[in-house]
Amino acid sequence: MGAKEVGVIYLKSLGWILVAIASAVTIHLSLEVLIIDFIHENPNRPKSNAALMLVVTTPIFAVISSVLAALVLALPQSFEAFWTWLMARQVGVRGQFSPVFALPFTAVVTWYCYDYLTPSNMNLGINEGADWVPYEHGLTLSRYAAALACQAPVTLFNIGYLEARTRKAPKRCLVLMVLGLAVVIELIVRLSPLSNLSEIGAW
Repeated sequence: MGAKEVGVIYLKSLGWILVAIASAVTIHLSLEVLIIDFIHENPNRPKSNAALMLVVTTPIFAVISSVLAALVLALPQSFEAFWTWLMARQVGVRGQFSPVFALPFTAVVTWYCYDYLTPSNMNLGINEGADWVPYEHGLTLSRYAAALACQAPVTLFNIGYLEARTRKAPKRCLVLMVLGLAVVIELIVRLSPLSNLSEIGAW
């Protein structure tokens, strides 16, 4: 498998990953609005505004999330493509699974892309009190664990997508893979601080 072929496959894989991220964000925000505004009847927001959010705001957030994800994942994706091609030249087909062994390093690349290429901290210290400490870039154990948790399903999807393309698997397998990735992303969002979006008054 040539370098160009591997690169194209990983580029297409990134495209499907972005679709999964947009789908997960759409599902997450839609459920938040439906549960809070229509089931529990939020008294602080008219239902017309909630409906407008479902139709307009949610797709905008999905697009923004995909753009930010592309900024974060482009370099790790390129590294994994290069690593896969390099290992495939050395050990053959088994090299397609080699990104798993490079995952600890890929997670570091992912974190620094997130840390420096996205507005990861927009808090200017307003209403934070006298003990507020400005955000500091860098990698800590907890940040590395978060990056590893986010990069792992992406790496596994890349491997699965490459294997599916190599074996010419039916398209329904790809659809199931994308849906599975979207579910995993949704679970990660639910277990992260992003799950508190509903508590932000101006959301």
